Amino acid sequence: MVHMTVLTFWRRGRTDAPDRAGDARPREAVVLSGGGSLGAAQVGALQALLEAGIVPDLVVGCSVGALNGAFVAVHPSAERLAELEQIWRGMSRRTVFPNGRLTVASRLASRRDHLYTPDGLRSIIQTCVPVHDLAETEIPVHVVTTDLRAGESVWWSSGDPVEVLAASAALPGLFPPVPLGDSLHVDGGVSCPVPTQRALDLGAERVWVLDVAREYHGWTDARMTAMDVLVESFAIARSHLGRREAVAAPDQRVVSLPPLRTGRHDLADFSRTSALISAGREAGRAMIAAERSAVRTLRPTASAVG
Repeated sequence: MVHMTVLTFWRRGRTDAPDRAGDARPREAVVLSGGGSLGAAQVGALQALLEAGIVPDLVVGCSVGALNGAFVAVHPSAERLAELEQIWRGMSRRTVFPNGRLTVASRLASRRDHLYTPDGLRSIIQTCVPVHDLAETEIPVHVVTTDLRAGESVWWSSGDPVEVLAASAALPGLFPPVPLGDSLHVDGGVSCPVPTQRALDLGAERVWVLDVAREYHGWTDARMTAMDVLVESFAIARSHLGRREAVAAPDQRVVSLPPLRTGRHDLADFSRTSALISAGREAGRAMIAAERSAVRTLRPTASAVG
């Protein structure tokens, strides 16, 4: 007889959620991948989770997913997600990458370590995460960066939100590395684009993985700029790293967002935000429906086991 543990997955509200110190085991964790402007789809998927009564006890994020995750961690509610949606709808390429071609060309010629000023990105973070320390969020948030010197992933659940989140989203070459501790840090996606294993290692009973950049749509063009080549190369590396299977314990479940089917998408293109939010919401609902069906299938087995 196969022994199987089925957890009480479907719950409403957060009356039994663990305290902020994280002493209790998190029941519901949400993992948010990197993906640039595709991060808009995570907003829709998060809305689907909350509308189904699934409120996270823990969020784990990388790059743009870390920004979305930290925003939610401040106060996970439908109202706050509505605010996040409006912030996303107001974003543009110029908001995140504010410099013109002449400035970029000048930085390239002067051998600077970045092409774009991070001022726009930092301003977004300050707006989205109004706390002085990541440890002050209502639920724990874990953010990954890549240590440029050690070549390893580094995890942050406390510290200056602007510095930590700017580092996690610092695409190499596009934004400057961020000094944290005694090293320099760049985008967490360089080493850990989909941090599912982190949520499992923290003991989460069920992990919802909102990987919005799992599909890779390669392209080449004679008009490709240096930025295009850099971003495309990063996307290839990220795609390979993202395929690594997380190792879950017998009493843990991993539930993944289905493919968005967005087709070829420029990660710096914010013109499709509305469509991406809708696609993420529908994918989120499909993910939840599939999980409900799976749990219903498992329950009779668990009952037989006793």
